[in-house]
Amino acid sequence: MSSFKLKGPEDLEKLAEEARKELVIREGAEFTVKIFIGPLNNRETYRKVAKAFVDETKRANVRARVIIAEGEAASGLDPLVEIDTPRDGVVLYANITPDKVPILVREHLVRGKIVSEWIISQKRSQHVLFSWH
Repeated sequence: MSSFKLKGPEDLEKLAEEARKELVIREGAEFTVKIFIGPLNNRETYRKVAKAFVDETKRANVRARVIIAEGEAASGLDPLVEIDTPRDGVVLYANITPDKVPILVREHLVRGKIVSEWIISQKRSQHVLFSWH
């Protein structure tokens, strides 16, 4: 949402419409992207990575929930980014900077290819194949 001074009811309605669109994007998210920040890390760097994910997923027309989450400091590996998809499970990437985000969105979220040079772990989703009641 853009920040501007409200001048009347029309401006308020415009602002509300933008908020509704953002909510729909978040509620219908196919993927979750978490940027983990340690207690001593520079928060501005993490905000830039998060903003890059928001911008790139919108540009690629990918519905993703982008979250900055508290996490343990991982010296030399920060920023850590976790991408959770139904197809690949949870994939944790290390040293993700804003310039790497377009590659992750294009390769992992759009094409379904994990970027192996930045991955540090992966946990596959548990899919239910059969269920009896």
